[in-house]
Amino acid sequence: MARIHLWADRVLSVARLGRVGLHAHAATAVLFAVDGPFGLRVAGGRFEAVEHVVLSAGCPHELDCGEGRVGVVHLAPGALAHTQVCAHLGLDPDASHHRLEPPPRRREELEAIFEGELGGAELAAWMDARVGAPVRRHASDRRVEAVAQRLASAQGNEPLDELAAGVGLSASRLQHLFRAELGITPRQLRTWQRLRTVARRVSEGDDLTRAALEAGFVDSAHSSHAFRRFLGIAPSRVLSRQARVHVHAPKST
Repeated sequence: MARIHLWADRVLSVARLGRVGLHAHAATAVLFAVDGPFGLRVAGGRFEAVEHVVLSAGCPHELDCGEGRVGVVHLAPGALAHTQVCAHLGLDPDASHHRLEPPPRRREELEAIFEGELGGAELAAWMDARVGAPVRRHASDRRVEAVAQRLASAQGNEPLDELAAGVGLSASRLQHLFRAELGITPRQLRTWQRLRTVARRVSEGDDLTRAALEAGFVDSAHSSHAFRRFLGIAPSRVLSRQARVHVHAPKST
């Protein structure tokens, strides 16, 4: 059984991951041991026993978690989130990974999260303490912001060239401005939103295949590939009928 919390810019899961082969996340990830140290091997190195680690996007690594549970915070892809979490923790943003001392009461807190004992405000405060406050993704270019808002909505499934034309840009120019403003590509933002939709729909009773199609993926294989690319694991490892998924609504402003 897995416990999963979804926010607009971050995902927290507590689950038994077992052995996870060589992979690299599309975004910054922070891992916490729940039941004791787990094995981490960064490409080219040896397995090390760790309890708290920060991995940058693109850092190739393997995990051997045995039967123990691991808490994982995946941040939305983009340079803004990585810069913020490194600044919050006092880390070098250019390093591929950081092994840290586990925070005080880490096990008790993650046990409470796994059992669903923390309310929304308490959990948000825990997340802010561990990775920093949510990043406000607002583009100064109104055209980029309009496309970002469209991609973040359930209706944002138009081809990229149509989205670009809708704001008077070519697809290549939109991609350049998008990355410059938000540190992320339109495709990455769309995929992130679709993965969140898959998790939400599974929590509502859909099976993975139906959830993937409803989220805009071509098929379940496409969805599984995206999960592996963004999160390092197949969706079936954490999303099942027994998974407990909670979607947190954005704060009103």
